[in-house]
Amino acid sequence: KWLNAGIVMEWFRGTGTGEGHPRWRGAPAMTAIAKHLSGNCKTMLGTRLISLQREQSGWLAGLEKGGSIFARSVLLTPPVPQSLALLDAGNFGLPEALRTNLEALTYERCFAVMAVLNRPSRIPQPGCLKLKGNSIAWIADNQMKGVSKAPAITIHADPIFSLENWGNDRNAVGLKLLAAAAPWLGAEVKEFQVHGWRYAKPLQIYERPCAVISKSPPLIFAGDTFSAPRVEGAALSGLAAAALMKHHGDG
Repeated sequence: KWLNAGIVMEWFRGTGTGEGHPRWRGAPAMTAIAKHLSGNCKTMLGTRLISLQREQSGWLAGLEKGGSIFARSVLLTPPVPQSLALLDAGNFGLPEALRTNLEALTYERCFAVMAVLNRPSRIPQPGCLKLKGNSIAWIADNQMKGVSKAPAITIHADPIFSLENWGNDRNAVGLKLLAAAAPWLGAEVKEFQVHGWRYAKPLQIYERPCAVISKSPPLIFAGDTFSAPRVEGAALSGLAAAALMKHHGDG
């Protein structure tokens, strides 16, 4: 359906053992899928929730900029520690066993660098490299991938490097990673940005595809921590959560 709608394209197919399945990308950009799925849903961008409080018939979400939103049901897909923090701020207590299981879930950290180059990189086709024994775990050519008109690359740092450098200056971290990537760049860096993902990849997977925190009013945790640490896992978890949400009375 997404192919017919023109919102995804096949990027490449791996050649190694078990790697022959297609890799996809959004078209024209990676946000196309999310925009397509959201349809006519009302969204609030740049709006941070700071608490989630249980009401008699639903949930009250407090906003950082003031005010609140009432909802009959809630589906939370942030990393589990962030979802638990929202409940703590709203003084909602979880059963001890459930909380212990959720708090036991841990994550890898990852620095991501996006850099614009003055000419195309030296990264070979199809524009993606997985590296080992290096501060870099993965590097991609966004122009070759088809999601950037200008020569640009994305670097994901190794989890050990990310943890060891977490407290360091972000700009200095970016320069280290760009220096390590120099053999595959072959170009000057015009500008770059660095982002630190504290909860980049779950190290453990929850025993079920989602976690029902409350049945009435419904509150469910979902995401890649509950199925598999990939986009496919996040999608399957979301579908499972939607089915449960409907079952508990919010069609």
